[in-house]
Amino acid sequence: MPALGNAVRARRIALGWSLGDLAARSHVSRAMLSAIERNEKSPTIRVLCQIAESLGVRVSELVGEGPAVGTEILRRGERHPLVDPASGMTRSLLSKHLVSHGLEVIWYTVPPNRASGAFPAHRSGVVEHITVVEGVLALEIGTERVTLQSGDSITYPADIVHGFRSVGRGECAFLLLIDSSRS
Repeated sequence: MPALGNAVRARRIALGWSLGDLAARSHVSRAMLSAIERNEKSPTIRVLCQIAESLGVRVSELVGEGPAVGTEILRRGERHPLVDPASGMTRSLLSKHLVSHGLEVIWYTVPPNRASGAFPAHRSGVVEHITVVEGVLALEIGTERVTLQSGDSITYPADIVHGFRSVGRGECAFLLLIDSSRS
Protein backbone atom coordinates (compact mmCIF):
# COMPACT_ATOMS: atom_id res chain seq x y z
CA MET A 1 0.00 0.00 0.00
CA PRO A 2 2.63 2.54 -1.08
CA ALA A 3 0.11 5.37 -1.46
CA LEU A 4 -0.76 5.11 2.24
CA GLY A 5 2.68 6.13 3.49
CA ASN A 6 2.81 8.97 1.01
CA ALA A 7 -0.67 10.18 2.04
CA VAL A 8 0.20 10.09 5.75
CA ARG A 9 3.45 11.99 5.17
CA ALA A 10 1.78 14.58 2.89
CA ARG A 11 -1.02 15.26 5.37
CA ARG A 12 1.40 15.46 8.32
CA ILE A 13 3.63 17.91 6.47
CA ALA A 14 0.64 19.97 5.32
CA LEU A 15 -0.31 20.34 8.99
CA GLY A 16 3.25 21.41 9.81
CA TRP A 17 3.74 18.48 12.19
CA SER A 18 6.87 16.50 12.93
CA LEU A 19 6.74 12.72 13.33
CA GLY A 20 6.87 13.35 17.08
CA ASP A 21 3.80 15.61 16.88
CA LEU A 22 1.83 12.93 15.03
CA ALA A 23 3.05 10.24 17.44
CA ALA A 24 1.85 12.26 20.44
CA ARG A 25 -1.55 12.94 18.89
CA SER A 26 -2.17 9.44 17.50
CA HIS A 27 -0.57 7.37 20.30
CA VAL A 28 1.37 5.47 17.63
CA SER A 29 5.13 5.25 18.09
CA ARG A 30 7.39 7.53 16.11
CA ALA A 31 9.26 4.46 14.81
CA MET A 32 6.06 2.83 13.55
CA LEU A 33 4.90 6.08 11.90
CA SER A 34 8.27 6.45 10.20
CA ALA A 35 8.11 2.88 8.89
CA ILE A 36 4.55 3.46 7.60
CA GLU A 37 5.58 6.68 5.85
CA ARG A 38 8.50 4.85 4.22
CA ASN A 39 6.04 2.11 3.13
CA GLU A 40 8.02 -0.49 5.07
CA LYS A 41 5.14 -1.51 7.36
CA SER A 42 1.39 -1.83 6.96
CA PRO A 43 -0.52 -0.68 10.04
CA THR A 44 -3.37 -2.60 11.59
CA ILE A 45 -6.81 -1.20 10.85
CA ARG A 46 -7.03 0.13 14.41
CA VAL A 47 -3.69 1.94 14.11
CA LEU A 48 -4.71 3.31 10.71
CA CYS A 49 -7.89 4.67 12.33
CA GLN A 50 -5.82 6.31 15.07
CA ILE A 51 -3.59 7.98 12.49
CA ALA A 52 -6.50 9.15 10.32
CA GLU A 53 -8.42 10.57 13.29
CA SER A 54 -5.32 12.44 14.46
CA LEU A 55 -4.76 13.88 11.00
CA GLY A 56 -8.40 14.92 10.75
CA VAL A 57 -9.17 12.77 7.71
CA ARG A 58 -11.10 9.58 6.97
CA VAL A 59 -9.29 6.26 6.54
CA SER A 60 -10.74 6.12 3.03
CA GLU A 61 -8.91 9.32 2.12
CA LEU A 62 -5.56 7.97 3.35
CA VAL A 63 -5.84 4.75 1.37
CA GLY A 64 -6.76 6.54 -1.84
CA GLU A 65 -10.43 5.68 -1.90
CA GLY A 66 -11.52 9.14 -2.98
CA PRO A 67 -15.04 10.01 -4.07
CA ALA A 68 -16.48 8.78 -7.34
CA VAL A 69 -18.90 10.78 -9.44
CA GLY A 70 -22.22 9.83 -11.07
CA THR A 71 -23.67 6.36 -10.84
CA GLU A 72 -21.40 4.04 -8.97
CA ILE A 73 -21.35 0.27 -9.27
CA LEU A 74 -18.73 -1.54 -7.24
CA ARG A 75 -18.54 -5.27 -7.88
CA ARG A 76 -17.29 -7.56 -5.13
CA GLY A 77 -14.13 -8.35 -7.10
CA GLU A 78 -13.38 -4.63 -7.54
CA ARG A 79 -13.15 -3.86 -3.84
CA HIS A 80 -9.73 -3.12 -2.39
CA PRO A 81 -9.93 -4.64 1.09
CA LEU A 82 -7.56 -3.67 3.84
CA VAL A 83 -6.50 -6.78 5.73
CA ASP A 84 -5.43 -6.30 9.32
CA PRO A 85 -2.25 -8.33 9.75
CA ALA A 86 -2.83 -8.79 13.49
CA SER A 87 -6.45 -9.96 13.54
CA GLY A 88 -7.20 -11.07 9.99
CA MET A 89 -10.12 -8.62 9.82
CA THR A 90 -10.91 -7.16 6.43
CA ARG A 91 -12.33 -3.69 5.73
CA SER A 92 -13.75 -2.76 2.33
CA LEU A 93 -15.23 0.60 1.38
CA LEU A 94 -18.51 0.03 -0.46
CA SER A 95 -19.15 3.52 -1.86
CA LYS A 96 -16.55 6.08 -2.86
CA HIS A 97 -19.30 8.53 -3.85
CA LEU A 98 -20.71 8.86 -0.32
CA VAL A 99 -17.31 9.75 1.20
CA SER A 100 -17.61 13.26 -0.26
CA HIS A 101 -20.89 13.60 1.68
CA GLY A 102 -19.31 12.64 5.01
CA LEU A 103 -20.49 9.02 4.90
CA GLU A 104 -18.45 5.86 4.76
CA VAL A 105 -20.18 2.53 4.10
CA ILE A 106 -17.80 -0.27 5.02
CA TRP A 107 -18.05 -4.07 4.85
CA TYR A 108 -16.14 -5.78 7.67
CA THR A 109 -15.39 -9.46 8.13
CA VAL A 110 -13.86 -10.72 11.36
CA PRO A 111 -12.49 -14.25 11.77
CA PRO A 112 -13.91 -16.35 14.64
CA ASN A 113 -12.97 -15.12 18.12
CA ARG A 114 -10.81 -12.26 16.84
CA ALA A 115 -10.97 -8.69 18.12
CA SER A 116 -10.34 -5.30 16.58
CA GLY A 117 -8.72 -3.77 19.62
CA ALA A 118 -9.78 -0.32 20.75
CA PHE A 119 -10.57 2.18 18.00
CA PRO A 120 -9.92 5.81 18.91
CA ALA A 121 -12.77 8.19 19.57
CA HIS A 122 -13.89 10.14 16.50
CA ARG A 123 -14.53 13.87 16.53
CA SER A 124 -17.61 15.05 18.38
CA GLY A 125 -20.74 14.55 16.30
CA VAL A 126 -19.58 11.42 14.44
CA VAL A 127 -22.14 8.61 14.58
CA GLU A 128 -21.63 4.96 13.66
CA HIS A 129 -24.26 2.41 12.67
CA ILE A 130 -23.63 -1.34 12.51
CA THR A 131 -25.85 -4.04 11.06
CA VAL A 132 -24.66 -7.62 11.55
CA VAL A 133 -25.13 -9.68 8.39
CA GLU A 134 -23.66 -12.97 9.61
CA GLY A 135 -22.39 -14.33 12.92
CA VAL A 136 -22.27 -12.75 16.36
CA LEU A 137 -20.56 -9.45 17.18
CA ALA A 138 -19.66 -8.22 20.66
CA LEU A 139 -19.22 -4.44 20.89
CA GLU A 140 -17.50 -2.34 23.51
CA ILE A 141 -18.62 1.28 23.36
CA GLY A 142 -16.93 3.11 26.19
CA THR A 143 -17.98 1.10 29.25
CA GLU A 144 -21.06 -0.41 27.57
CA ARG A 145 -21.02 -4.01 26.29
CA VAL A 146 -23.50 -5.12 23.62
CA THR A 147 -23.85 -8.41 21.74
CA LEU A 148 -25.50 -8.40 18.30
CA GLN A 149 -26.61 -11.36 16.23
CA SER A 150 -27.32 -11.64 12.52
CA GLY A 151 -29.97 -9.07 11.60
CA ASP A 152 -29.39 -6.88 14.69
CA SER A 153 -28.38 -3.23 14.37
CA ILE A 154 -26.99 -0.51 16.62
CA THR A 155 -26.39 3.22 16.21
CA TYR A 156 -24.11 5.03 18.67
CA PRO A 157 -22.06 8.20 19.11
CA ALA A 158 -18.52 7.33 18.02
CA ASP A 159 -16.77 10.06 19.97
CA ILE A 160 -15.75 7.51 22.60
CA VAL A 161 -13.30 4.60 22.40
CA HIS A 162 -14.96 1.55 20.89
CA GLY A 163 -14.09 -1.89 19.55
CA PHE A 164 -15.57 -5.20 18.49
CA ARG A 165 -15.00 -8.94 18.57
CA SER A 166 -16.38 -11.85 16.60
CA VAL A 167 -17.99 -14.26 19.05
CA GLY A 168 -18.57 -17.93 18.37
CA ARG A 169 -17.32 -20.47 15.91
CA GLY A 170 -18.01 -18.66 12.66
CA GLU A 171 -16.81 -15.56 10.91
CA CYS A 172 -18.74 -12.36 11.58
CA ALA A 173 -19.69 -10.03 8.73
CA PHE A 174 -21.24 -6.62 9.25
CA LEU A 175 -21.91 -3.30 7.59
CA LEU A 176 -20.54 -0.21 9.27
CA LEU A 177 -21.80 3.26 8.37
CA ILE A 178 -19.69 6.14 9.68
CA ASP A 179 -21.56 9.45 9.49
CA SER A 180 -19.26 12.43 9.93
CA SER A 181 -21.47 14.77 7.91
CA ARG A 182 -22.39 16.82 10.98
CA SER A 183 -19.03 16.89 12.73
